[in-house]
Amino acid sequence: MKQQAGKLTFYGWLLAVLATVLYLLLSAPSVHWNTNISAAMPGSVTGWQQQLLKQNNSSRHISLLLSGQTIAELRQVAAQLQQRQISQLHWVEPGVAMHQLQTVYQQHQALLASPQQLTLLRNGEYQPLVDAALQRLYSPAPLLPGALQQDPLLLTQQKLEQYRSQSGLQLRQHWFELKQQGQSALLLMAALETDPFDRGNASAIATALEQQLQQLQQQWPMLTVARSGVLFHAVVAAERASFEMQFYGGMSLAAILLLLWFSFRSWRPLLLALTTLGCASAFGLAAVLLVFKQPHILGLVFATTLIGIAIDYSFHGMLAANQGQAAFRRMLPSLLLGLLTTVLGYLALVLLPLPVLNQVAVFICAGLLAAFITVYIVFPRWLPANSMQVSPAFLRCCAAISRCYTRVPAKAVLLVALPALLAIGGSLVYLMQFNDDVRLFNQSPQALIAQERQVRSVGGQNWDSRFIVVLGDSYQQLLQREQQLQPQLQRWQQQAKLTTWQSTVQSVPPLQQQTELQQLLQQAYRSDAVQQYLTQLQLSPPPTTQQWLTPERLPADMLQQIQPLQDAQAQFVSVTLLKDVALNADDIALLQQYQDTYWFDPIADTNTSLQHLRSQLSLWLVLALCSAVVLLGWRLGIRPAAAIVLLLLLAIGSALLISLLLQQQLNIFNLVAALLVLALALDYGIFFTARLQHQEVVQAVLLSATTSSLAFGLLSFSSTPAIASFGLTVFLGVALSCTLAPLLSVMVVRESEKRAAL
Repeated sequence: MKQQAGKLTFYGWLLAVLATVLYLLLSAPSVHWNTNISAAMPGSVTGWQQQLLKQNNSSRHISLLLSGQTIAELRQVAAQLQQRQISQLHWVEPGVAMHQLQTVYQQHQALLASPQQLTLLRNGEYQPLVDAALQRLYSPAPLLPGALQQDPLLLTQQKLEQYRSQSGLQLRQHWFELKQQGQSALLLMAALETDPFDRGNASAIATALEQQLQQLQQQWPMLTVARSGVLFHAVVAAERASFEMQFYGGMSLAAILLLLWFSFRSWRPLLLALTTLGCASAFGLAAVLLVFKQPHILGLVFATTLIGIAIDYSFHGMLAANQGQAAFRRMLPSLLLGLLTTVLGYLALVLLPLPVLNQVAVFICAGLLAAFITVYIVFPRWLPANSMQVSPAFLRCCAAISRCYTRVPAKAVLLVALPALLAIGGSLVYLMQFNDDVRLFNQSPQALIAQERQVRSVGGQNWDSRFIVVLGDSYQQLLQREQQLQPQLQRWQQQAKLTTWQSTVQSVPPLQQQTELQQLLQQAYRSDAVQQYLTQLQLSPPPTTQQWLTPERLPADMLQQIQPLQDAQAQFVSVTLLKDVALNADDIALLQQYQDTYWFDPIADTNTSLQHLRSQLSLWLVLALCSAVVLLGWRLGIRPAAAIVLLLLLAIGSALLISLLLQQQLNIFNLVAALLVLALALDYGIFFTARLQHQEVVQAVLLSATTSSLAFGLLSFSSTPAIASFGLTVFLGVALSCTLAPLLSVMVVRESEKRAAL
């Protein structure tokens, strides 16, 4: 009867594994893996902030700066590039957009004026306006059709020409031309029809574009191309994360298999290990795909560390099952307790508002549960007693290690451990510094960053990452509030706290100002200076217009700084871009006097969120430690629990201190690593305080720690700072835990045996 139940359990688990694999085969190909770095970060505080970041249209724009050839050759390059169609990418024609804007302004003349012109009109100083109009008439450049009849002072004409010349670029039909350090250059712009963080489509677009550029550079060897746009950074980040996931995961797996072959010289342990890892990975990935609609690729890189943890269960299960059913049953409670403590540690990450860590937690918890079930159900059936021979060299090594540790006096351990803990804790408190910079999540290659800066500087798009946000319930309300802000921006410009800014109201004034301008112009037409000017040109004063200029009439490209909102606070949001910002806290506080006007610094806000998150994680680390003390005290007793806690504090404290000395600063991922070290060290401590054969525990823990060190140590070489910090701290913590854990047998088991003998 018992044997029949065991068969049913085995086949039931086999069916569950097959169902999971089938689910992955059907669903994995259609999964959208997110590479957007903002999706891996804590969410913004308010709804409009989240929507503003998600709806950022500028992320779909790319620019290419061509140089190194003559202007004629650059024009040929640009023409060939635009003629070769790339799916979901279309080239922007700035000349067409300018023509559309010119058409709109032509139909709404005498409705736009610069702040200086408005001031002259309000003060009744008309002669400077007349002189400027006459000077423009002497220019050979053509005027807008009907300009003199509709706007005799040519205010709209001058506004349009000012708009054309503000970037310093020569406008052509399909591109911009410029001089860069005395050499000709050409600026091309394009727009994407897909999300640049959509890994599949973005990679296809970037690959096709790079192939075309390489072909053109073969045709023109001196051609130099500088790239700008989120697309290029997103594709590089996705490719790097994919490479690291495959490379580090593959290296870990290869090292584990080599270690297994060296230790056992048999195919059976390799098969059991691969079965455990395969089941753990399949269930972990399936859980992530079920819980998260768009899992993040960075979370999958972190999740490759499951290999280093799940293999621990294989080693404990193999060594115990090889000694028979009785030894296997004695091992199971310790393995189950280790599973519970590890899962509790990772469940803490689920509660943190950091999506990438939530995904890692779900992956690891589901994977470890699957690994435990696999060991519990499969190993006793596939590994009969004494069917596996451990390498004699490995046995001698473990026996020698065991003898060395068992000779250490318990009092000596305490005399060294307690002062060491005080020294480590004091050093951490004295030296501890944290870096909460969001750029730890990802860093683009320096060459790509340099290209980005070059293109932005020559293209006049080198705007600061900080900006001013205005909320409103209509376009006109937004324009009025932006207009009220313009004098303050001018004062900051005069005080050298910013060089320039860009607001929608500079292209389309609110109706209130248009009405005022019309009234001021009617007064100007009756003045002596303007009357003389009109008489000289044989013009009549134009009547007041009733065709007002509204934002809806502008080309779509001119309205990118206004976006609709799905927020109870407002229906629209507008962004005022700033350049070379040097505002202090007092300056920013002045924005509070303007209704629904806010300072928005996404990087600083995210850094602040990371700082709060780090504080929460520190609290969770303490709570996890306290929970472990309670659980261990209830299950093992006060003395073993105290000894394990001493081990945990020494291992975690030392790992953090060494990481601090190597990195100069700690970050949130060092704390995430500390939480994982807590789980792994608990596992080691539980087995060494259990009444199992010391040498056998040394074998299992040594194999487990070696594989975990390989898995996590490789991550410390990652080019992503967050992953490297995580890997370094876990590697140090695992190595220290493995070194200190055998002393628990001296402190707990041997002392208990002595007391029992007495």
